[in-house]
Amino acid sequence: MKDQFELATTVPHEEPCFQVGEQDYQKFGRIEARALISQLLRMFGEPPVGCGFKILSCPHDFGTYYDVALVYNDESDEAQEWMLKVEGGLPEKWDTEAIQELKENGYPVGEYHGSIR
Repeated sequence: MKDQFELATTVPHEEPCFQVGEQDYQKFGRIEARALISQLLRMFGEPPVGCGFKILSCPHDFGTYYDVALVYNDESDEAQEWMLKVEGGLPEKWDTEAIQELKENGYPVGEYHGSIR
């Protein structure tokens, strides 16, 4: 049966992110989420059949925020192992390719968040 696990982030652990209510959050929150998914695919490879990532839109009192979720088959040992591996191995920092992806998509790397190179 399909299940999902929300990562509760759109960026690596030690990277700042745009906040709901900030100017251009809707645009940059999605860019962050796509870059994180790309980085996770580089780190963990292609997911098992029927598994993957999706970007969730989550309504909140202050506006809609984004989250990255893992979609997996909870009846498959392989899928559950994949989900646990990704969930337990979230990166601390953006990798070089993610930084390039952010820049190519107009994300204000180095202008907005001081810790992004």
